[in-house]
Amino acid sequence: MKKNYKEAPYGRFHLMLYICTVLGQISCGYALGIAGTAVTQAQGKLGLTTFWVGLLGAGTLIGLAGSLVVGNIADKIGRSRLFVFDMPLFALFSILQLFTSNVGVLMILRICIGLCIAVEYTVGTTIISEWFSPEDGPIFLSRFIIFWTFGYVASFFAGLIMGNLSTDYHIIFASSVIPGVIAAISRFVIGVPESPTWLASVNRLDDANKLISEKLGDEYCVVEEPEERNDKVSVKELFSSRYRKNTLVGGAFYACQVFPYFGVGIFLPILVSQLNMGSANTSSILYDIFCMAGAFIGTYLCNRIPRRLFLTSTFYISAIALGVMIIGHNGPVGITLVSFCVFALVMSIAVVMQNPYPPELFDTRVRGTGVGIVIFFSRIGAAAGTFLLPILVEKIGVYGTLGVCLVILLVGGVVCQLFAPETSLKYRQSAPMKEGLSTK
Repeated sequence: MKKNYKEAPYGRFHLMLYICTVLGQISCGYALGIAGTAVTQAQGKLGLTTFWVGLLGAGTLIGLAGSLVVGNIADKIGRSRLFVFDMPLFALFSILQLFTSNVGVLMILRICIGLCIAVEYTVGTTIISEWFSPEDGPIFLSRFIIFWTFGYVASFFAGLIMGNLSTDYHIIFASSVIPGVIAAISRFVIGVPESPTWLASVNRLDDANKLISEKLGDEYCVVEEPEERNDKVSVKELFSSRYRKNTLVGGAFYACQVFPYFGVGIFLPILVSQLNMGSANTSSILYDIFCMAGAFIGTYLCNRIPRRLFLTSTFYISAIALGVMIIGHNGPVGITLVSFCVFALVMSIAVVMQNPYPPELFDTRVRGTGVGIVIFFSRIGAAAGTFLLPILVEKIGVYGTLGVCLVILLVGGVVCQLFAPETSLKYRQSAPMKEGLSTK
């Protein structure tokens, strides 16, 4: 008797598929991180107001809101086609930034890059969760953040070098073409197969089993879930009684994490220059070091403690770190610096959950749409944080701005404490229901 293909042990096929996805994660982290340096360099040359500084910084994040549409498209036409052609488009939009000095056109290109990143976040996580076993999938998804953070931190050091060399802002913006091209080539060379689960859900079971036989061996097949098949997926369904709580919790936790994470991270030079932390460059480097460390620590902890505890503890600890920075800003430099490093470390640990948790909230049939809508809500938070941060700093000062971030973190902690479902297999307290539904 054939076994469920999700019982197949991790092998060379899984490794190749994973390489294709994580190269995209590196590209995404780089493109988002480089925006701060590029906008800072462009500010004087383009005569940007604080409004436009925030808007250009948030442009990519605004485009990421397209995940609302991307996820639904992936559920209708499949995963692989979107995923394979995404990085070539990402590279094209990146290089086009070399040829315009028009703020409006530049903004459109940043939004288009954000749409490409939406495909990476939505379709990439879905492909891994549907090809990997239920045990391996969350582990490998949690490691996404290491590669994303590598790209994000690499953008800071690349920006620091280009900034010191007075590199033109066009080149700084367009430099994301390099990781984009590498990711695009990998997908054309290695290939990204369709999801067998999705093929079965649209009545292409023979195609699914043929694909599984080719990639994993003849002893594996799709184990059908008839009730999951045929029905069309709509965004409205995600707000039905069956999915409503999971949809809202997914969007809320994600949005409350990324508001301070991107707001602080992208405009780090603006913040550290006004904080009681000594050298701005040294403080920025320490921030990035602790972000990288947090990615590794978060990946280690992700599948060793319950999801709810992971979420609530990281929200509250990072809020406390900001509170210490605000209250102790007139004290010794060391207090602010240590608190800032703790904030960077814990926030980087926290965002590890953004990859494994959303796919666990939804079953196979609606997973692409569900992950897409969760990311849509998150991008509202990320774009708002990035857009508002330079404006808030100008209006209420740097410590008032940190106070806003603190409140957002507390809201996220309370929402997760009250409503977040436990989805990790190890810590579920009652019998499992349908795959992916975390009302267990």
